[in-house]
Amino acid sequence: MPGHSWRDDRLLAAILADIPALQVLESRLALLYDVGPELRDAVRQHNRPLEHLREVVRTGRRVRALPELRDVLLQAEPRDIGAHWFALAVTVLTVPGPLPAGYMLGLIDELRQLPPEFGMNTVDRYAIERRRADQPLDADGLPAALLGLYDTQVAPSEPATRLARMAYFLELLAQEARAHEQGERLARLLARVPGRRGVAAALAAQEGLPGPEGHESRAIIQIRVQEAGPPVEAHVPFTRRTYFLRGFRYDAAGVGEPRFRRATDPTEVFLGAELDRRGKEFLLAWQQHAEAGGGGVARYEFLLPDELLGHPVELWPGGSGVPLSYGCQVVVRSLTRYDDSLIHQQWARRWEALDRDCAPGDALERIGWMSPGVTNGVTNSLDTSWSCPPGRYPPLLLTDAADVEDWLRDHKDLACLGLGAPYELHDPLMRDAVRDALMYDGVPVIVWRRDAGDPGLLLDALRDSCPPALLAQLPASVHGARQRRRRDPRSVGSHITLLWDDPTCIFRNQNSQMPGTRGAGTGEGAA
Repeated sequence: MPGHSWRDDRLLAAILADIPALQVLESRLALLYDVGPELRDAVRQHNRPLEHLREVVRTGRRVRALPELRDVLLQAEPRDIGAHWFALAVTVLTVPGPLPAGYMLGLIDELRQLPPEFGMNTVDRYAIERRRADQPLDADGLPAALLGLYDTQVAPSEPATRLARMAYFLELLAQEARAHEQGERLARLLARVPGRRGVAAALAAQEGLPGPEGHESRAIIQIRVQEAGPPVEAHVPFTRRTYFLRGFRYDAAGVGEPRFRRATDPTEVFLGAELDRRGKEFLLAWQQHAEAGGGGVARYEFLLPDELLGHPVELWPGGSGVPLSYGCQVVVRSLTRYDDSLIHQQWARRWEALDRDCAPGDALERIGWMSPGVTNGVTNSLDTSWSCPPGRYPPLLLTDAADVEDWLRDHKDLACLGLGAPYELHDPLMRDAVRDALMYDGVPVIVWRRDAGDPGLLLDALRDSCPPALLAQLPASVHGARQRRRRDPRSVGSHITLLWDDPTCIFRNQNSQMPGTRGAGTGEGAA
């Protein structure tokens, strides 16, 4: 087998040794028997599993029986991920593909050491996009997806398509790796995909897919509403505080990571009572200057201090007077959490769980709802039945902010929180509960109605406008709800706040390269 080295043999044997059934001698002998006499009769038997499996691999390479061993193992262990990694590795060594065998084997070795659920967000996202392009991907796991992309057939007139599809998929996988606590080495490896420059972007344009960052040649705009001066007491209303504004633009550039493009100088300090006027003036100046230079806007992210998280910034108008949120996605983020790197680990863990192991379906059922169980010292009873829609998680009726700790500890995969009552700084119960969920438990996504209306109607509005199959699509669903009945000030869409706090979109000092958004962060279907 040309180019097959002893290092390749060691990798194949290590993959086999990770399959529990092959730790048993009888199972190894049965596998060899099913492959056939050309391998069975040539392999020297060892009682130590790894030594025996190394001999199996060495002999299989010598007698050219590795493809048969691959096929028999898949039939014998169809549910074991190790069998699928072995199938991919053998295929890479025996079939010419879009990427060099050495690179692919290094990638396989890195991927198989991560938890088996890693990569499923990427597989689900890519499968959805392929279905939209009428070219479905038949894969139920990461190794199967990589095998399908590596060993696929394309028309002779499209020689670069295999490389483009593989590079596109690996860029999506890199986004997931950046947010994984064990994925740093993998992210560096994925950044070195041979021949990837430009091919994934070309494929996206050719087949009508979003770019690898979710929005080809589009920008993420961040606007900070920064409090000026020393901290003040929590009860002081924002109208009596002082602030300044600053904006930043990051662009997606082909298959590379989005990069810092420009920033505005800080505005002069102003009183919070002037926030809406100053914000509208800032957006007008921004659109005249900072948005010039290619591409539209995928999303505006307002980084807000605690007292402003519920402020209706999405209703600020652009130069035409049309509210910002009718033209693009608008979300808010916690400026307090963004700036404190010491609390980002738990935040990243919750974000990673956003759509993990979840097949596309009614994603709104995976919102965990929290509502005050007491109001002004009076316990709510039947009147709270509407405030927590049914779903996967039992609702939390707050009697004390400390209730959040136990509830979220019991639901470690809860990544999206719904509020049955508005977040208001002067409501200490809701204020402290939300702050705990953000700062201590790392909840990355929160949605609520500012008008204190029935949150069940909020879910109805999201399903009517753009029902999300995955929580990653929630920004697009909220955008759709805001556009419906947009002239009616009483419409639910006019009163939705979406806190969409992607921990992989952290720009150190607001002037460095953007680490990028992984699958969940970019969402789908941005308008």
